[in-house]
Amino acid sequence: MGTVGRVGRARAPHRLTSTTRAATVVTLPCMRLAVCSSKGGVGKTATAANLCVALARRGRVLAVDTDPQDSLGRAFGVVAKGRDDSLAALLEDPVTEARAAIRHDVVPGLDLLPAHPALEAVSVQLAGTGGLVTSIRRGLRPLLAEYDHIVLDTRGDLGGLTLAAVCAADTVLTVFTSDPGSALGVVRVAAFLEQHRTYENTSAVLVGVACVDWDKDGRAAKEVFGALAGTGLPLLETRVPTSRRVPTSALAKRPVVLSAPSSPVARAYLALADEVLASAERLHT
Repeated sequence: MGTVGRVGRARAPHRLTSTTRAATVVTLPCMRLAVCSSKGGVGKTATAANLCVALARRGRVLAVDTDPQDSLGRAFGVVAKGRDDSLAALLEDPVTEARAAIRHDVVPGLDLLPAHPALEAVSVQLAGTGGLVTSIRRGLRPLLAEYDHIVLDTRGDLGGLTLAAVCAADTVLTVFTSDPGSALGVVRVAAFLEQHRTYENTSAVLVGVACVDWDKDGRAAKEVFGALAGTGLPLLETRVPTSRRVPTSALAKRPVVLSAPSSPVARAYLALADEVLASAERLHT
């Protein structure tokens, strides 16, 4: 499987601005968004990949794959050749230059820092020395001025690598499907985030909870949505419809926003990106 994109020096910083009602131009800080779930198979990585593409239309984006299974990279057809070509090298040796492993312009405006299976062993080693929690945050710090948005895709659990990704983030998005079990997963992510905010491991806030497998004619989706509505968690209005295009796009290594841009599911992901940005701006201003 080939490697997509160029490896090399990062582009000059590009910053987005926002205009208030008083016509004052405000420079927004780099949004660092961790996309989390407590289990796999709920559309987390597909959501992260499509959000990356959507956000790249609004500014410079770095996608960071923090899952040893390197699912986010594979969504774009990017596979690290070895640990030295991935996030694993950056975490193993903090002096490592992060830019050396970044693939530039996997799609216009989007760079990618891939994962590698060696990340598993590196994370165990760092956990043993107490350095895992802040490892991703330390590694990404030199890059913050170069991007408008950084999106971190996590593994499908609430373990140490997920905590390290959340520690590097300022906002967290979690997702659910029509499966009632995914609603429990959302509650677990919210509790996990609150616990580690209390421990001061992170200051990240939950920017939203999104349904990414909405069957408008199905009863299960409505029941799950109704159950979550009673929790007080920030349910987002955008609902990504159930579609066979999502798994098909994964096989094609092109997120659906690229492979079927006029489809309802692609339009929903674009709307979700707008809603996440608006919610993040409200939370951090």
